Amino acid sequence: MVKAILVLSVLIFGCADIATTNRVLELGFYEANPIMEAAQAWFGAWWIIPKLAATFIVMALLWRAKNVYNIALVAAFLSTPVINNLLLIAGAN
Repeated sequence: MVKAILVLSVLIFGCADIATTNRVLELGFYEANPIMEAAQAWFGAWWIIPKLAATFIVMALLWRAKNVYNIALVAAFLSTPVINNLLLIAGAN
């Protein structure tokens, strides 16, 4: 049960990252991740497709993981871009 919640949280963090990144870009900031910046330049408004694809790949790999603590560590790591984006949004207002 804990494993399922953690893997689902990765999806939630991925969707939250997309939403907050769009808001940060609207405020005039830029994408700090060069890979996602390239995806945004290449795909335009459809950049969310490779982002969601990467999220689903991470979810599949985590589902196969045996150690729940490692899954929790990855989920916590994936929350940091969302927190950073929220701080940027709060600072801009």
